[in-house]
Parts: sequence; C-alpha cells; structure tokens
Amino acid sequence: MRWLWAWSHILLPLFLSLALIGLFSSDHKSTKNLQNLNRQLEAKHVEMDCAQKQTCPSCTRDKRCIWCREEGVCKKYCFPYSDCKFNSIFWANCRVDLFGIMMLILVTLLAVGFLWYCLAYNLYLQERQAFYYARNRPVPGYNDWNATAFYE
Repeated sequence: MRWLWAWSHILLPLFLSLALIGLFSSDHKSTKNLQNLNRQLEAKHVEMDCAQKQTCPSCTRDKRCIWCREEGVCKKYCFPYSDCKFNSIFWANCRVDLFGIMMLILVTLLAVGFLWYCLAYNLYLQERQAFYYARNRPVPGYNDWNATAFYE
C-alpha cells in the first residue's frame, strides 16, 4: 500500500502539469484564431459600412473610410494600399485631399526644424561672442569670466 501512496505523489503532479500545459497551449491557439477571425469580420464590416455611404461628407465623418474623388465611391481606409490616386483621396474632410494634408505636415515639420536651427545658431553665436570679447578683459554678465584661462 505504501508503494501506491509513493507513486501517487510522483505521478499526480506530473499528470496535473501535463493537463495544465495542454490547457494553456490549446487555449492560446484558439484565442489567436478567434482574434484573427474577429479582425477579418471587423474588416468586412468596415468595408460594407464604407460602401453604403454615397457622399463625401457622410463618408469622411467615419475615420475608417476615405472618399475617392476619381471614382466617386467611399472605401475602407488603408493608407499605403489604396486603389485611388494619392491626390484624389479625401480623409476626415472634403476640402483638402490627403496629398495636401501630407504637404501641410511636411511644411510644418520643416518650419519647426528651421526655427530650432535658428535658435541653436543664435545661442552658439552668443557663446562665441562672449568668448571673443573675453580674450583681453572680463565680460559683464558672465561673472567676470575670462577666456585667457583656456589658453594657459
């Protein structure tokens, strides 16, 4: 009887761990399949919703849809892969096409970059000017800083 008790202490945890591993691995696969199925159903649902819209304002109210001016149809929004030309896609409005929106973003980024460059150059010139004037005498506002200490 003692040998049965010993084997039960060895085999019971083994069977339980195998059962738990099987449970977790099968649950993970089914969850993954369920998520893929939900994504596919959502994509089809969005395509059908977008296809039902007949005008640009009704299409662009939904952020998941784009209006194709060329064809005059509402399509599902998929940015890099679209059947329409880039300059005839309207998203979130009917006045500025997607090309115009991208150009506005690009010009804004370039303007911010140029302003940052000007600010950095101005700060550089201020430091250089203080260094230049401090060669022979103290510079006011820099706590009597003198550049000759760097040359010694």
